[in-house]
Amino acid sequence: MAKDPISKCTRKVKEQLLLFTEASLLPDHLPHPDELRPTLNLSAIFDDCHNYIYANEGLLKEKIFHEIVKLLVIKQYDERVNSDGHLQFGITASEHNELLANASNSFEERIDLLFKAVRKQYRDLFSDTTLKLKPLTLAYVVGRLQHVDLTNTPGDVKGEAFQSFVYRHQRGDRGEFFTPYPIVRLAVEIIAPKPGEKLIDPACGSGGFLIQAISFLQDSFPQTDTAHYIKENIRGVEFNPDIALAATVRIAFEGGTGTEITCANSLSETEHLDGAFDIVLTNPPFGSKGRIEDRRILKSYVLARKWHQNLPNSWKPSKVVMPGQSPEILFIEKCLRLLKPDGRMAIVLPDGLLQNVSNNHIRFWIRSQARVLGVVSIPQEAFVPYGTGIKTSLLLLQKLPASEQRRSCFMARMEKVGYDVKGQPVYKRDSTGKPLQAHSQLIIDDDVEEIASAYREFVDTATLEDSEKIFTVPEELLNSRFDVEHYNPEDLKLIASLKASGAKPLGEIADIYTQKDDFRSHPDNEIRYIAISDVDARTMQVVSQQVIKAHEAPSRASHRVRKGDIITAVSGASTGTSKHATALITEDEHGAICTNGFAVIRNVREVEPLFLLAYMRTEHYLRQVRRLMTGHAIPAISTEDLSKVLVPIPPEHEQERIAKAIDSIQTMRKEALRISEEAVADIESFMAR
Repeated sequence: MAKDPISKCTRKVKEQLLLFTEASLLPDHLPHPDELRPTLNLSAIFDDCHNYIYANEGLLKEKIFHEIVKLLVIKQYDERVNSDGHLQFGITASEHNELLANASNSFEERIDLLFKAVRKQYRDLFSDTTLKLKPLTLAYVVGRLQHVDLTNTPGDVKGEAFQSFVYRHQRGDRGEFFTPYPIVRLAVEIIAPKPGEKLIDPACGSGGFLIQAISFLQDSFPQTDTAHYIKENIRGVEFNPDIALAATVRIAFEGGTGTEITCANSLSETEHLDGAFDIVLTNPPFGSKGRIEDRRILKSYVLARKWHQNLPNSWKPSKVVMPGQSPEILFIEKCLRLLKPDGRMAIVLPDGLLQNVSNNHIRFWIRSQARVLGVVSIPQEAFVPYGTGIKTSLLLLQKLPASEQRRSCFMARMEKVGYDVKGQPVYKRDSTGKPLQAHSQLIIDDDVEEIASAYREFVDTATLEDSEKIFTVPEELLNSRFDVEHYNPEDLKLIASLKASGAKPLGEIADIYTQKDDFRSHPDNEIRYIAISDVDARTMQVVSQQVIKAHEAPSRASHRVRKGDIITAVSGASTGTSKHATALITEDEHGAICTNGFAVIRNVREVEPLFLLAYMRTEHYLRQVRRLMTGHAIPAISTEDLSKVLVPIPPEHEQERIAKAIDSIQTMRKEALRISEEAVADIESFMAR
């Protein structure tokens, strides 16, 4: 960052002028509890304090974070212990003027005494013994906060402010990001904690789930002794000490003692907590950057081992530990360990864990340990304002043996989270486009209450009227995948209808060719290469081929095709859409090499090949492909899943009629190419005269 061109002297003058201006706004007495007011703009106050400290102290973000947290704890402590008289956290106009004149004053001494009292109460909270801010900077921050009623500021306002504050100062690169408030609220309202139930978040971050659980108890059971409940039932574990500090502050704001949050590695330092909790609510870190390499940790988790399939729907772990395990996988196992039998949990997970074939063994293990109560699909854009675009879902589990004998699994698709990809709020509007209000507040447009209410109805009645957005799946239909999109009711109806009509899996009526060609053994030979972009999806034809040397071929070049093959896309953004690339291989493409983005269909039987080609352009086929695809950044369908796509077997005369129409397309294409080539030749001949 460029150096500030203002000299230290000039900066000091500007600083003092600013403070002189603000001194006129300061009171002539310390604040009284009755003068405090809740705020809806706590984030702006935090930002102002940060910017002022940064400009006048030159501290790094981490240091600024520590100093503001100290003052927030002091402020909260002051509100609690001095609630019946004049508060001590404040600065008067006269004290401010004394600071500017470098005269002796009581302000610094009073704040220092408060800090000593705080350190005495929260012995493990602070490692340093003094406030590091210069007197004038300290005065600015205290002045900004002194009339704010932190205790009675709404929980969601404090939550959003703390989340933004921590994110700004402590965002790491270990897959850490913060859970948006609507997702936190949805998880808590679905799990619905009850008085006396012990609750833990083993990756608690700044404490969002814990704070919301406390708020839920206060609203649902107003007779609850909040301080007692927190002390006896709320626990959080966070590996990052700075973020653990922020969580401790937030819990203290709610009446906690400061001991409810532990700074530790949940994966290796919390064995004493196993089996102690009724509820787990968490959003663990995930991603490739934070892989667990410590073998002392890995060897204690069955999901860290290499697994092998011993039966079609059964897996067994080996003794071999897989290095570099993703943390979210181990957290699934850890969370279930923390639960008592019959305990329930809500965990945010990347969709890859719920759908990818490579994670089949994880889902098999989960079902051996817990009942899947439900899954809520979270929009991909939900986490974009918080630093990641990974598609996630909320997985709801109950540890076996589970007392709830439900015969169906709850599924919901969350479409509205109440903000856009930039994090700006989105409000509900009437038919004229005017924002709706309730109690003078604009109403945030999200799906939280709709989904939570539907889940409560499902729990109470064991039934639910299905819709595209919210539905149930009979337990016997819950296969190896957990993702909501896989169980779309209309898709399931389509599959049932196809089966009833006698449709057969693609793998039964054709071979899916997967062998890679060895053309690279002759690097200087020329090959013809077919990419997905070389296929016209509308006419189901290869419209171009690239002639290149074998050694120039992209790594995706894989399969050699022959006349009569059908190639169909199995990866890419257009797969499963109206632009899905499928084509018949003719003599013109015979012997070419195609990308592994295609599956090669060969030896078609029981149906006319050209009928199959046409069917693969229908919505009946494409919907099945979309249902079986995995991945969001690069969507794809495995050849194993492709083989399960159902193909109807209509009467032979119907197949022949459709095949004849497709054949005419091929003939017209050849004729069009011939006429085009003749026209080009005529022009070249004319120009050569």
